[in-house]
Amino acid sequence: MNYLASAFLATSAVLAIAAAPAPPLGRLPAGVTPTAYRLDLTVDPAKPTFTGHTEIDATLATATSTVFLHGRDLKVSRATATAGGKTVTARYTEVDSSGVARLDLASPMPAGKVTFALDYAAGFRPGAEGLFHGKVGNDWYAWTQMEPIDARRMFPGFDEPGFKTPFTVTLTVPTTAKAFANAPEVSATPKGAMTVHKFAPTQPLPTYLVAVGVGPFDVVSATIPANAVRKTPLEFRVIATKGQAPRMQITARETPRLLALLEDYFGSPYPYEKLDALASPIQGGAMENAGLIIYSDSLILLDDDAPPSQLRGFGEVSAHEMAHQWFGDLVTPTWWTDIWLNESFASWMGNKVGDLWRGDLGIGVSEVAGAFDAMDTDSLGRGRPMRQTIDRNDQIGSSFDSITYQKGAQVVSMFEAFVGPEKFRAGVQLHMRRHAHGNATAEDFFASVGEAAGDPRLVPALRTFTDQTGVPVVTVEDRPDGIRLRQSRYVPIGVATDRMLRTWSIPMCLSRGEGRTCTLLDKTEATLPPLVGTAAALMPNAGGAGYYRFSPVGGWNALIDAAPTLPGRDAMAVADSLWADFAAGKTDFATVARGAKALAANPERLAAVAIGYHLKEVGDTLLTPAQLPQYRRMMAAIYGPRLATLGFEPRRGAHATDTVPQQTLRASLVSLLALEARDPAVRAKLLAAIKAYLGGDAAAIEPSYRQVALGVAVQDGGVAFMESLSKRMIASDDPLFRSQASIAIGMAEGAAAVAAAQRLALVPGVQSLETVRTIGMLGSQPTARDATIDFVNTNFARVMESYPGFARTSIIGLYRGYCDTAAIGRIEAMVQPKLKTIGGGELELSQTKEQVAQCAALKAAKGDEISRVLATY
Repeated sequence: MNYLASAFLATSAVLAIAAAPAPPLGRLPAGVTPTAYRLDLTVDPAKPTFTGHTEIDATLATATSTVFLHGRDLKVSRATATAGGKTVTARYTEVDSSGVARLDLASPMPAGKVTFALDYAAGFRPGAEGLFHGKVGNDWYAWTQMEPIDARRMFPGFDEPGFKTPFTVTLTVPTTAKAFANAPEVSATPKGAMTVHKFAPTQPLPTYLVAVGVGPFDVVSATIPANAVRKTPLEFRVIATKGQAPRMQITARETPRLLALLEDYFGSPYPYEKLDALASPIQGGAMENAGLIIYSDSLILLDDDAPPSQLRGFGEVSAHEMAHQWFGDLVTPTWWTDIWLNESFASWMGNKVGDLWRGDLGIGVSEVAGAFDAMDTDSLGRGRPMRQTIDRNDQIGSSFDSITYQKGAQVVSMFEAFVGPEKFRAGVQLHMRRHAHGNATAEDFFASVGEAAGDPRLVPALRTFTDQTGVPVVTVEDRPDGIRLRQSRYVPIGVATDRMLRTWSIPMCLSRGEGRTCTLLDKTEATLPPLVGTAAALMPNAGGAGYYRFSPVGGWNALIDAAPTLPGRDAMAVADSLWADFAAGKTDFATVARGAKALAANPERLAAVAIGYHLKEVGDTLLTPAQLPQYRRMMAAIYGPRLATLGFEPRRGAHATDTVPQQTLRASLVSLLALEARDPAVRAKLLAAIKAYLGGDAAAIEPSYRQVALGVAVQDGGVAFMESLSKRMIASDDPLFRSQASIAIGMAEGAAAVAAAQRLALVPGVQSLETVRTIGMLGSQPTARDATIDFVNTNFARVMESYPGFARTSIIGLYRGYCDTAAIGRIEAMVQPKLKTIGGGELELSQTKEQVAQCAALKAAKGDEISRVLATY
């Protein structure tokens, strides 16, 4: 190229850039509406890349020569636009790192129908985002994870939830592989060493629900029989990597029961032509793709003797994802601002249906525990409301958090109780009928539920929880002449909040023994008539059903005395509000310790150990090394007697006659005593059992104790044991064992062991999700924290790519465990430059810094008090 030509082209490029419109960093400009996609992908999971041909039918509102769409890291070799029989070429350019792209057409396209066609290649992702792949045993597999905005990594398109269209998918894959997509397969045609699989057009879907799976999978097929709601049978398959068929049987057997419960609630049949459950060792959690739900393999691959905790995860998550087939898939949010409603509803529904399926597993009460955890985040000064306006792509990931899931589920549950279950259900069914196969906003849902409830107070009251941040705390004064209530915003020590006065409309129920009274506290203060009951203690949050905390005027003595015999959910609410009162500076640590001891006698597992987890945070952050022996004696004094009463033998079947709640409580107590109290007898039993298990005695230890036993063995055996465990994990095809082992390796102690754990997290054969588990556990260990932060900073790109795309901002949580204000500046300096690479995280960074400041303030205010209590042990 000669100089003059080069200069001319360079000048033209500058002018073109200057004239190009600014890329949209949130919603795409109006004017282009997709109406159908045809995706033709060639996928060989053993290769580093795949190729694709995408055709998008669309409607242009006005003539244009520039179209914004989405695509990320796609190497487009050809792009065209066709309208009215005329085809023009187009230049494809990715104009923002979030995956915003622009098509510049050689000549303008008129208003009306148009088809865009693009040929491209792209790389498989190592973690769960877009089209990702992994090697399991000797075979390669590929899966997808599109939510929230990673469909653009697999195909160009209009990657927003408000665009719902049919997708027709064709997959060309190796002949040794099977292929799956959202819709049923209609043909499979050999093509040399490949097979071309064609699938029927889907029902209208947004891009984030498109899914495929490719590989030499095992398949277990079943037919879900017709029922009173669905008049025809439904084809159902469980799909997993080679050799896993024996572990698919529980999922194949129990999923039909869960689905029938959901169909009964919604009053309408499952809305898609088939239902597949696809397991992946790389997927974190699960994804509700219409007709092809993809799960983390440990959730749906269960041995016959699966521990209650694994069964609990299966029931809760399966019900959650299948609830999405209606709420989220059939009816989809118009934009990410309302994703809270998707996840809040599915979380609530998953807990509700899971509890109906197996009430003994504690799925229902886990909703209450999750809500109390969310309150800790919601009480920070820098927070976000459930319904948060989202303007930019880098804000979307932050909406998938405990506020959306756990707070949301409890708020839904609270208002279901307020209007009555049948009226609320009628509102949900009305919403489904009105918006089936379309989009809807929160306003639409409010309208449906409000209409069915017939109570004008419902929607305004609900808005006080969805549209503002913070947690209400209700001060309760139990007097002979009545119960005085006063609400305010809960503010812990060290949290600086805005000065905006908040008032919530709180559906409150209070109980005293069998006596019960309910009210809608929609003003700052109110007085209720005296409540007569058979018990002395007034319970200000009956059943733990309300999303609020309480502070009893006159102290905690009555509730602490009643704690061993309170109903489980009541006891959980007492535990949460007692600790919250301490964290706000309104009660002392001695009262907390006394409350923990009383609650440890409660039959409900989550109530018995709730304060123990807060005490663990004290041990991890507020205490000096010299105080740890006292801390361990305190934990032994609180929880040791309860385990002694239950008894503990790790061998499989030793406690087979116990109820499931007793078994799960024992497992939680064993964890606290082995890892926090460092109880020598408990640790010795676990160590002997896990060594026997690894030596070939499969009955030596119950699966419920295996993770903590492996952790004890890591701490006891150091590098040599960790090396051996890592090799065993990589060789194992047991998803639960691999999960447990990867977490246990992260429990390493001592510089040499911590360095070994970091190295083992990245060795070949370790799946990306296992890397996340090991690094996450290391980051939570006080003695490993600094070295782990240094390791992550040095290997940031590789570690970050291990995180699922939808959870990438959670990597910022690794920096959260510090408890001195000097760390805040270091955290800012380390994390802020990485936010663009992460793709968001401003909120998470602000909250992390605030949590460090809160911990430091609590230490300054309560450190001496804690020391005095510890000195008594």
